[in-house]
Amino acid sequence: MESTEQTTALFVGNDLMFQSKIASACRSAGLALKVQRSPESFNPENYQDNLPILVIVDLGLANLDLEALLAKIRPAMPLAKWLGYGAHVLADRLEDANQLGLDAVLTRGQFDRDMVRILQSVTD
Repeated sequence: MESTEQTTALFVGNDLMFQSKIASACRSAGLALKVQRSPESFNPENYQDNLPILVIVDLGLANLDLEALLAKIRPAMPLAKWLGYGAHVLADRLEDANQLGLDAVLTRGQFDRDMVRILQSVTD
């Protein structure tokens, strides 16, 4: 029997409309979705029973300190893959995310167009 650890994604963002799309795509990909609206309030104890296998980060979050977020979440979820997305006009943030070692960095449009396929590739 598979562990529930292999069935959850964590979304770090506060765009409710896009979160709804992500939730729908996660369901299609066989993933449950947990949401962390504020990176600062992340508490690893909330995830100990069901560690996400994927962390999805909205790189467009105001005041996002991606390096601090990685330092806070990665130790709690060392096996999780990281996917960051943001508007194409946020080229510096997209590049920073690449430099910090996210597994995938996409524009919002790329992620939106192929969301289910991208999420399914994580669960394969």
